[in-house]
Formats: sequence, structure tokens, C-alpha cells
Amino acid sequence: MKKFFLALLVVFSVFACNRGRIYGEREELPNMVWDMNNILKFDVPVLTDTVAYDIKVDLRTVDFYTSANLWLFFKIETPSGKVMADTMECMLYDDKGNPQTQKMSFGELEDYEFMFKENVKFSETGVYKFNIQHGMRTEQLPYIKEVGLIVEKHEK
Repeated sequence: MKKFFLALLVVFSVFACNRGRIYGEREELPNMVWDMNNILKFDVPVLTDTVAYDIKVDLRTVDFYTSANLWLFFKIETPSGKVMADTMECMLYDDKGNPQTQKMSFGELEDYEFMFKENVKFSETGVYKFNIQHGMRTEQLPYIKEVGLIVEKHEK
């Protein structure tokens, strides 16, 4: 009986942490290498244009990743076909080489979550297409295991 209540507590904890999440997907990269031509695609269903959202990048690297940062290029297409482009820099390590992650790391894996856009309202309802490409000088970027996109309701 104790095991049942413990399992129930774990389930409720997981769902409570993601209460405001409307979208969260990760793309696993083959052989932990992100090729510059591998554009990651995320289709985000937006149900209302009246709520503010936070858009985050979810990143998992192997701790052998050699750069302190990661540049990302975004192409975002609205449901009506309007296309917007944006760029983002993710700082993975500080000047001393320490990972800049607030999430728990497991062995040689580092989990990061970076704010891309905060407190934004989508102008249309429907499916928004997010394309993400890395913008580093190296065409083959090693030690990137997964890249994801998270959309959550903005907490005031």
C-alpha cells in the first residue's frame, strides 16, 4: 500500500511541474552530431491568441561539448504562412568552464533550458512551425544529443 501512495505522489509531482506546458518535444540527433543542414522542425498547436506564452529551447549535451556557447537560427511560420526569422545565443559554460544549467545533470549528460521568448502572445490560433538550425562555424557539431522546444503559459 505504501508503494502505491509513493507511486501516486511521483505521478502528481510530474504533472504539477508541467501544469502550464502546452507543448514539449525533443529531437534526438543521430550519433550525437548536429549537422548544419539538419534543420529541426517542431509543429506547435496554439489554441488561443489571448494567452501569453514562454518559449524555451530544451538542450541535452554530452559534457565533452567544446564551445562555451551555441548559436541558433529560428524560422517561425504562422498558421497563415507569414515567416519570421530570429537568432539566439545559448551560453552553456561560464568563463571557468562550469555548465550554466539549472537542471539536474546525469553523469556526462548536461540538460539545459534557455528562454527564447518570454511573455509573448501569438497573433493567430492554429499550428506554428518552428525550424531550428545551429549557427556555429563548424558544420558538424559534435556532442549535441537532443534539441527540443517547450511552450508554456506565462506565469505572472
